[in-house]
Amino acid sequence: MSRKLIPFALLALLATACGEGGVAVQEGEVPANAFVVQVADAGPGIGHAGVSLTTDAEGNPHLAYIALEPEAEEGEPAAAPDPGGPTPPAVLHAHVVDGVWTHSPVAEETGVTAEDTVAIAVGEDGTHHVAWTEGGAGVRYSSNAGGSFSEPAVVHDGTVSGVSIALEGETPLVTFYEEPAQGETQTVRLATSDGSAWSVETVAEASPPEGGTTAVGSGAQGTLVAYGSEGRTLLTRRNGEVWESEGVDDGGIGVSMSLDGDGNPHLAYRDAQGAVRHSHSIGGGDWETTDVGEAATGGTGIAVDGEGIHHVAWSDDQGVVYASNEQGSFAADRFPQFAGGGSPSVASGGEGAVHLAWGDPQMSAVKLGTRGGDEPFLAAPPAGPEPTGEPTEEPTTAPACQPEGTELQIVAENIAFDKDCLAAPVGEGVTIEFENLDTALHNVAIYTDDTLSEPIFREDPFAGPQTVTYDVPAVDEAGSYYFHCD
Repeated sequence: MSRKLIPFALLALLATACGEGGVAVQEGEVPANAFVVQVADAGPGIGHAGVSLTTDAEGNPHLAYIALEPEAEEGEPAAAPDPGGPTPPAVLHAHVVDGVWTHSPVAEETGVTAEDTVAIAVGEDGTHHVAWTEGGAGVRYSSNAGGSFSEPAVVHDGTVSGVSIALEGETPLVTFYEEPAQGETQTVRLATSDGSAWSVETVAEASPPEGGTTAVGSGAQGTLVAYGSEGRTLLTRRNGEVWESEGVDDGGIGVSMSLDGDGNPHLAYRDAQGAVRHSHSIGGGDWETTDVGEAATGGTGIAVDGEGIHHVAWSDDQGVVYASNEQGSFAADRFPQFAGGGSPSVASGGEGAVHLAWGDPQMSAVKLGTRGGDEPFLAAPPAGPEPTGEPTEEPTTAPACQPEGTELQIVAENIAFDKDCLAAPVGEGVTIEFENLDTALHNVAIYTDDTLSEPIFREDPFAGPQTVTYDVPAVDEAGSYYFHCD
């Protein structure tokens, strides 16, 4: 069953002098280089495991992620799963086209856990290919080549981790680590399908780090597999009938790979101290390594776009971090408001657009941020006056609404607010009656500006259907503020 959800709008409080100096809310301007964030999916058990992101031929983002069975808080009953949604534990898919989200279950009532990983690739013909690890049971795969996702196929049984997927034409290539019987060597394995059966071969021996990842790609240089072993980042490629591994650099944690238009491999990874690095080999030459960032706590993601610009993402204790070399050398932007993160995934959307995806366990959500592009894929709010943070004697535009007392109401339904304007008089505390009609977690949070770095008012999201009345303290200065759902 498919579900369509409407994304949140980005909202702003506009500084005005409405009559006696009120504070009015109006749709805000989206800065040219800002990541505009949407909730891709939300609900109990979502956002607690890895997220995989790719784009199709038109640059639309596609996500695969895991929904776990809801866990009960101490002294609280477990949250009930969405009665209209898939049955967890489940592997899920979501994509957005023309601003509309479509969701579909890949596999329901599976054996996936928070330690499992998932990977997605989309072919030129639009077919979705999803592979995932399933507890200690092995690797599973499903595609929607027949119109809807097929019953999961058994790729390989065994104790596995770090799954990755790529396409050679329309043939799926799946890599993973396998931990064999006690005393035997752990290996990196490559599985390929002829459409009816899977064949699996060993491409390298490895001793991966905890939470280690593999990365596979296919291009002009053939099939390439990147992985980590014993504190090293390595890449293996086929030479005749033999797979040969070459050392890339120290590190080996959270390895990700992107092939450029000429099939050259570009790797991102980190070391045990959290240093993030990028390495590439052009035309089969020596590996060139560049420092990208520091203090990483999870895995990495990398995408090289059609212009050759490198986009790298990772997370640290503060949130998601994104870096690119579009100005010649890598420069990083930290987003503390992008909580969670884990191992964020990054993809190029074409025409300058960049997509970031990550799980937010605190909010039980999977989120997608998009930056740039000549025609952003989502319906961004129309531009409004730039907030100054200072009161103005006269508004430059008429406020979208006027203060009408101190008792405000707003409703969330189908992951959207029912209004884009709230107003209240300066210097008076107000109440906001917030009715959440969704089973997903929502809240209303107010921040000083669109960086979301300094909250004025915020309480934890809650699942609906439920109504909560917030007591919001007085704002003593007319100014420009933002409200949204975290």
